[in-house]
Amino acid sequence: MMPHRLGDPPNKRPWPIRAAGAIASVALLGCTALVEPTGSPAPASPGLEAFRSGFYAFASPSTSCGLCHASAQVPLFASPDVDAAYAAAKPLVDFADPTNSLFIVYAQNNHCGVAAVCGANSGSGAIVQQDLVGWAGAEASGSGPPAPAQPYLTASMPIPAISTLPTLMTGTTALLRFALSDLKPAVASLGNAVLELELVAVNATEYRFSSPKIGGSTAVVQLQGVHVFVKPSSVAGPGSEDTNQGDTWDGTMASIPVSTLPSPLPNTPLAVAPLDTRAIAVGAYTSSGVLNDTITVGFDVLQ
Repeated sequence: MMPHRLGDPPNKRPWPIRAAGAIASVALLGCTALVEPTGSPAPASPGLEAFRSGFYAFASPSTSCGLCHASAQVPLFASPDVDAAYAAAKPLVDFADPTNSLFIVYAQNNHCGVAAVCGANSGSGAIVQQDLVGWAGAEASGSGPPAPAQPYLTASMPIPAISTLPTLMTGTTALLRFALSDLKPAVASLGNAVLELELVAVNATEYRFSSPKIGGSTAVVQLQGVHVFVKPSSVAGPGSEDTNQGDTWDGTMASIPVSTLPSPLPNTPLAVAPLDTRAIAVGAYTSSGVLNDTITVGFDVLQ
């Protein structure tokens, strides 16, 4: 299937509205007596506490960023669930140089059209910078073990602007191909191999990835865990994994067979069995040409 491109519609917001369904979980209690919990919950990390008392306290009210970023528009760094807000905000902060973070720019660029909230004269930029500097200091002070680095990572690749991608209705897909010669750390039998993902836009705010395939391996390789990380292109690091629907492939286990890649590579999907037949939806951070997203893929085991 040929990759398809659609014309760019005018982009009204650099961070698009994302419709996300919530799954309610209900605990059913029998006729047994309730058991009081013992002990105390683990204390929140210094990083989370600094976020809660600083940037989150500023951003979460409906008179501030919470007007949009509490529930209607990603990133949801003002969510009523502070843990979810913390997870959404972290990929957008440069903790090595917090004054270089996107939040500071967006706090005063009037992207939401409400001058009192994010206009050039709102004063929000200075407030946000102060909060981010304090938050970064708390993260660096030893807030528990850092998030583990992914054992294997591809190079990051730009995602085409979401407005140019084929949709579910077109019956076509765009193709993303990662040269596994750039895999870190290297895997010898995958030195000439390619990872392929098919991609469509579910709507203006969500990507749908499907049919992960690896072709060109010179030996059978056992694979466990496929992780998709997405971020704005100007943010450092591989990005974050969408924990709502985007972690479906975390438990994938498959054998990568020996195969030969066609030369040149076709404009249609590779004739290789997919590692997982399920598709995943991942929220887009941006849809304009200003802050296009990038994707990085990680693996738990390749042996």
